[in-house]
Amino acid sequence: MAKRSKGQQEIDSTLKQLREEAKLTQEQLAYELGISSSTLRRWEKGTEPAMTKQQWDKFCQAVGRRFEELPQNLVMHG
Repeated sequence: MAKRSKGQQEIDSTLKQLREEAKLTQEQLAYELGISSSTLRRWEKGTEPAMTKQQWDKFCQAVGRRFEELPQNLVMHG
């Protein structure tokens, strides 16, 4: 199994932390974003999120944050 870089681990922690702070399950957030739960699980395990502008907007709405408030280590990969 390939080692994840520190940057990937930070993305993992950030996505999961934001989702959990919003009290959403993976299934609930995946539904809001219009993606499969397995895609969200991959993103949370360190695969960089490849969200569209519309998905970023929905993500921000779902977790109760403005795009500008998201941590830089997360949005620079989106």
